Amino acid sequence: MGSYSNGMKHGYGVYKWANGSIYRGNWVNNKISGYGEYKWNDGREYKGYWKENNMDGKGIYTWADKRKYDGDYLNDKKHGFGTYTYPDGRSYKGQWKNGKQDGEGLF
Repeated sequence: MGSYSNGMKHGYGVYKWANGSIYRGNWVNNKISGYGEYKWNDGREYKGYWKENNMDGKGIYTWADKRKYDGDYLNDKKHGFGTYTYPDGRSYKGQWKNGKQDGEGLF
């Protein structure tokens, strides 16, 4: 359900996959782009910004076991400043680069 342009998903829409995963948000030329919320069928969830089907910009990613990352993404990887919270409440706040902790941070 959503908007189309020239036969491609474009604008706001809701897309449900056969496996139960669902995306609610913006599309540009058939690709997830802009703000959107994606829920995987295994309990993971991402609320934030996308660029060409990749998490890109500010977002919150939550795993089924309650781990959470709240911060910046670039090309589907943690990149920039973010806070990673463990299920037991411990957290790491700091810089990330290419999906890994980078530089100094507060644990």
